[in-house]
Amino acid sequence: MAEGGCAKCSRLMLVIFNFIFWISGGAVLGTGIFILVSDELESFLATLIDMDIPLEFLYTAAYIMIAVGAFVFIAGFCGCCGAVRESSVMLGIYIFCMVIVMLGELAAGIYVAVEKGNLEKNVHDVISDSVRNYTGMGNSTVDFLQVKLHCCGADNFTDYRSSYWYTSHTQALQEYVPETCCKGLGTDAQNYVPFNIGLCQEEAQPGSLIPSDKREELRSKGCFPSIMDWLTSQSVILIGVGVGIALIQVLGIIFAVCLCRNRTEYYDM
Repeated sequence: MAEGGCAKCSRLMLVIFNFIFWISGGAVLGTGIFILVSDELESFLATLIDMDIPLEFLYTAAYIMIAVGAFVFIAGFCGCCGAVRESSVMLGIYIFCMVIVMLGELAAGIYVAVEKGNLEKNVHDVISDSVRNYTGMGNSTVDFLQVKLHCCGADNFTDYRSSYWYTSHTQALQEYVPETCCKGLGTDAQNYVPFNIGLCQEEAQPGSLIPSDKREELRSKGCFPSIMDWLTSQSVILIGVGVGIALIQVLGIIFAVCLCRNRTEYYDM
């Protein structure tokens, strides 16, 4: 067995870290599989398809998650077994895998940072086009977003003034925004009921005398900034998780090297 306090500590910590790493690899693998097989997620994606949002990126990400999760799962297994057996071969495989994983994480972070602007522009253009082509209640794309995200229009409710829906009938019916732009009750467009549709339409009327800070029934925030806010809140969590995982990986490499340098002759492999 490993000799010295440093080596014993390295062996113990390597087993613990790699057990966590092994579990995290299984979680990533499971998430990737879930994205591909979930019926509920498929229903949500069907709405995005109606918006002409390209989903190849999401499915590609799912396959990447499956590949990375499997790779991390195997690496964690090698790390645990290598620490228990003090095997130089398995520890060497583990160190190599950790370096590959960290390089992959770095490349993924750079790619997301570089493509962030293009992705935001594409999402904004898609939502703007969907609002512009809005035809009425029951539109699975726009109404879904407005109910779920509590928003209205792409940038704000005034986007509807250039929509097909507005120019085709608003002057006769005195409707300036869809009902899903108004505060109300309901989890989807089919059963959504505004609290006060009359006041909401009055607040949305061009030239309305109601100040913007006094609007009580109209949702003034657009769906694009709402989506970006949601992604930003999630990205903070993802960054925190990523930093934590990277720290575990670095410590794992350090402990593996320390164990390799202090293993006993009995365990030559």
